[in-house]
This record gives sequence, C-alpha cells and structure tokens, in this order.
Amino acid sequence: VTESGSYTNDYFGISLSFPQEWVYQDADQMMALMEAGQEVVAGDNEAKSKMMDLAKTKTLNLLMASKFPLDSGQTGPSAIAVAEKISMLQGIKDGKDYLESSKKLLVDSQLPYEFQEIKTVNVGGKDLDMMQASIDTGEMVVTQDYYSTIIEGYAFNLILTYTDEESKAETDKILESITFK
Repeated sequence: VTESGSYTNDYFGISLSFPQEWVYQDADQMMALMEAGQEVVAGDNEAKSKMMDLAKTKTLNLLMASKFPLDSGQTGPSAIAVAEKISMLQGIKDGKDYLESSKKLLVDSQLPYEFQEIKTVNVGGKDLDMMQASIDTGEMVVTQDYYSTIIEGYAFNLILTYTDEESKAETDKILESITFK
C-alpha cells in the first residue's frame, strides 16, 4: 500500500516513510521507467535485451518515490523498492550474490560507474547487503545505495538515489524509517 508519505508491504514485511510532498509512481509508470533503463543498459546487445526481458517477467515493481516528477528534468533524491524472483537465478543465495550479479550488469552497460565494496548493514532490525554505485556526469555525481536481501524466494531490493549531502540526508531519513516485521 502506497499513500502520501508511506509505503507498507505485508508480503515482504516492510514499512517505510518518505516525504509527503514527494511524488510516487504506480506500477505502469514504473514499468515504463524499467523499459527505458533496459534500453540504456542493453543498448544494441540483443542477448542482453532478451535477458532483461526475462527479468521483467519476474520482477515486482513495488515503490518509486521521488522529490521531483520524472518528467520535470530535475535530478533529485528518490527511493525505489523492487523484488525479483530468484528461482531462475543460478547461484543467488543472499543479497550479496544478487548485488554482485547486478554490479556485473552495470559494468557491462559501459556507463562509467564507480563502486564501493559490498558490505552488510542493519536496516530496520534486519541485515541487508549494501552496494554503493556512483556516476560523475560532469555536472554532478549521482550516487545510488543498493540494499538487498532474500525474502520469500525474492531478492528484495531498495535503491536510494541522491546527488549531494542535502539529498543524501533526505534518503537517510527514509532508511531510518524502515521497519521489518
């Protein structure tokens, strides 16, 4: 359930708060965003595109909340929650395995990502694996903190995006609000 300023998912046992003035997307809007991202990551690589088509069929778009509307042209803080069925993902036993696999896709995209080492952090009383990825656009550095864990046969992922200390403080408040049942 997504309402102005909050998200609750009983299946994954998570609740979180985000600023009430932020906008949030419905599942159709999130799928359109996922398809746009697929074009960037896969490019002209047909095999990679087919692999990402398969990923779409087993991915649940749960939440996307952002400070600015997607069509505003502004880059700002956001929070995304997605879950991917792992039964077909060989070798994925925990959040770290999932993040390593995600990192490989990001590296293969040829975008100039820089990564920090994956570490385990406690969020809302639950241990999650965390990977930080950044891109320097020349105008700003966009940083994404990826949090992942396995819940009920899914890799549950939270992606917090920020561009400076002020927007990081906003995503940190979201992280601090998370509770797991």
